[in-house]
Amino acid sequence: MSPLLGRPSLPAGHAAVRGVLLLVALLLAVTPLSILITGTDWFTLTLIGAAPVILAGIVLRKLLPLPALVPTVQVLVVIATVIVVELRQGVVDLSGGPASLVTEQVRLFPTAVADLTASLAPVTVGARGTVLVVLLMALVALLLDIMYLDLGWHTPTALVLMGLIVVPALQQPSGGAWWTVALPILAGAIVLASRTLHADPVLAQRDPRPQAGPLAGAGRTALAASLVVLLVAVLTVPASLLLPQVAPSRVALDMDVVNAWRNKDQANLGSVMVDDSVSVRRSLLQQDPVEVLRYTTDAEDPSYLRLRTLTRFDGETFAEGDPDTAASGSEAFSDGRDDGNAVSGDDSLLSEYSVTVTDLAGDRLPAPADVREVSSTDASLDSRLAVDATSGEISAGESSGLLTGMDYQVVAEENPASAQELRDVDPSVLSEPLDSGYLRTSDVPAAATDLADSLVESSGASNAFDTAVAFQDYFHNSFDYSLTVSTPPGEDPLESFLADRVGYCEQFASVFALMMTSQGYPTRVVIGFTAGDVDGDQRVVSSTNAHAWPEVWFGPEHGWVRFEPTPSAANNGIDVPSVTDESQETAPSSEPSAAQTTTEEPTTEETTTEEETTTPEESQTASDAGTGGVSRTGAEVAGDLLRTVAVLVGAALVAGLLAAAAVVLLRRRRDARRTARWERMLELARADGVSSGDMVRGGPAESELWRRASGLVAWEDLEAELRGRAAAVRWLGWTGLWGRPPLHLRLDAARPPAAALDALLDDIETGSGAQVTDEHREAAARIGDAVSDARYAVPVDPALWEESPGTGGGADGGGADGGGADDGAAEGTAPGEVERRALRPDRDLLVELVRRAR
Repeated sequence: MSPLLGRPSLPAGHAAVRGVLLLVALLLAVTPLSILITGTDWFTLTLIGAAPVILAGIVLRKLLPLPALVPTVQVLVVIATVIVVELRQGVVDLSGGPASLVTEQVRLFPTAVADLTASLAPVTVGARGTVLVVLLMALVALLLDIMYLDLGWHTPTALVLMGLIVVPALQQPSGGAWWTVALPILAGAIVLASRTLHADPVLAQRDPRPQAGPLAGAGRTALAASLVVLLVAVLTVPASLLLPQVAPSRVALDMDVVNAWRNKDQANLGSVMVDDSVSVRRSLLQQDPVEVLRYTTDAEDPSYLRLRTLTRFDGETFAEGDPDTAASGSEAFSDGRDDGNAVSGDDSLLSEYSVTVTDLAGDRLPAPADVREVSSTDASLDSRLAVDATSGEISAGESSGLLTGMDYQVVAEENPASAQELRDVDPSVLSEPLDSGYLRTSDVPAAATDLADSLVESSGASNAFDTAVAFQDYFHNSFDYSLTVSTPPGEDPLESFLADRVGYCEQFASVFALMMTSQGYPTRVVIGFTAGDVDGDQRVVSSTNAHAWPEVWFGPEHGWVRFEPTPSAANNGIDVPSVTDESQETAPSSEPSAAQTTTEEPTTEETTTEEETTTPEESQTASDAGTGGVSRTGAEVAGDLLRTVAVLVGAALVAGLLAAAAVVLLRRRRDARRTARWERMLELARADGVSSGDMVRGGPAESELWRRASGLVAWEDLEAELRGRAAAVRWLGWTGLWGRPPLHLRLDAARPPAAALDALLDDIETGSGAQVTDEHREAAARIGDAVSDARYAVPVDPALWEESPGTGGGADGGGADGGGADDGAAEGTAPGEVERRALRPDRDLLVELVRRAR
């Protein structure tokens, strides 16, 4: 049953039962989300989002007179639920009033999407992710509530619930427990079975839809269904190849996961484009993660940890360059130092890292970017520690020795450069590394150069920073991540990577470096680890955090700046540099990607946020700055809310007045067209030789012709009125203006005109309770008889024209014309008397009755 489509609605008791069934079915159907979300958040967040919407619908259907108001109020319930969750999670602040609340939503949800898509399943839902999941579950519940209870679409509702089985398919092809499949199917079965829980014969009154039962043409239906399935199976692949890509995917899709889903096991291949002696892919391909080190730091946003810096490209692979090669002729911000001083002069930018190596071999110790001091409590180790100024590497003074158990401390400086400062770097200082032995522009393969040229042209980038951001966005939006990607025998690794658009971190970093260098912007590749995962007061770095990334030269003032071209599907703690987030507000040439909005590490929920580190005094200052220097009281905020509500109510009233005015104008226009039809009928009658004087005198011929013609016009007017009413019911029946359910009226063309009009009056009387008087019945009889004579009776005998006026009566006698005036009226009878004798008053009487019928 569907009250929104003008059909009988469910009784209140049945609607309440179905609402509860829908909530239970939805909770059963979302069990596959347990594969994607850790813990029981998949259940609790669904309950928090769906329960208020569905339970509110149960109550509202009992209280509200108009069905259309139920989903409208439910939307308000969704908004209220989300705001409450946001306040509980502490991600929004109401002190700025309604305007700032809306602004915070615009900032919140893109970041929440980035948080959830930044890593592979199962993910831990943070504060912003909680808000997003609750909103999605509330919207799903609202959609299903409308489909199931208001529209009566049982089968689509069941299919949506059962379709939730496929949600985690690509992200977790290994699947989950048996109940993640069985419970969604049970949910769909509950919805389908509920179709028989009410008395269909009672609710099906005036419902023209076919009810449940055997198919009229089972064979034809089966054949059509088979044909549709065959067409989908045959045309899906070729159609997908022909259709353009509407938008790049921002979901963390790992091609290795897809291959596992397809049962395609590939051999672990050697590294591509990076010297195998420093390749990180072996660590990433290990079946079991191995803890490499632990560290503590007071840095709010810990740096990646560097092991090796690669500056030389031999045409196929990146490798370490000459250790004596300098980046430039002068000291740079990024140069490694051991004096403990901040190059910027701001000691607040210094952070200390205390590191303990648990399982690592080699001659380099992991170090953050921009080292300012390195030391160890172990005197023997402290004497061997050395910082390479150019590369930023920390040497342990041993060759391929075991570093396990070493403790050391590093002081690093955060680079304070802003996006605009990096844009404004003097281009003349960018070529210094190229003149000092780094990779030259002429060494870059043509494939990388051509791609870089096209991206620069399309993005409009005119400096090193915007070029790097454009390249970073390109890889995030157009490439997938895979550790087991293979280069076909005989093919160039670079060209294969660009053609297949699938790779791993070393490839992304290497190709990014080549593309930047081709534009004259020196770029090097760094091998090391991401910042690791939070474990209490410490951070833990394992073999799964092994990573490669590029650094771009921005002159001595800013030094080497990190960028992150690897897609978020790497799931090893990659973090897009915050400086590229800042570029979203100022970059003129490109829109921000979802990955760019990620300012916190996706692998932890315990990273200190800006809100947590803001003092109460700073918070108050920020609040005052946002309100012109004056703090906002609760009364002012309430006043803003009241003004907002008043504006919305005023807008609704204006919209209602405009709609009413439109209805009045349309009705007047329709009445004017009807009057014009009657005028044309009079002209046609006169053209047939009937003068107005003859009609007034009541001669039998002219009276009969006029009666028949006016009957046809009255019939057409009634049909036009009923068509207009049917269109209004179809589009506005949900408002309840035509009753609940709306009364459908029509003239049955299969019946004689008089019988059709009589049945119409019966429908109006029984369906709407409107009073149908004897006058209405008589008017309908006169119009019906006139239409019957006009359609089926013999033509008027021309000999009647010669009879003396007033001596004949016409086919139905003198009263057959429906007149209220005497047949012997004088020639001077007013024109209004002619209209009364033309069945127009009868038509007006019936039209008014149709308009009142609800």
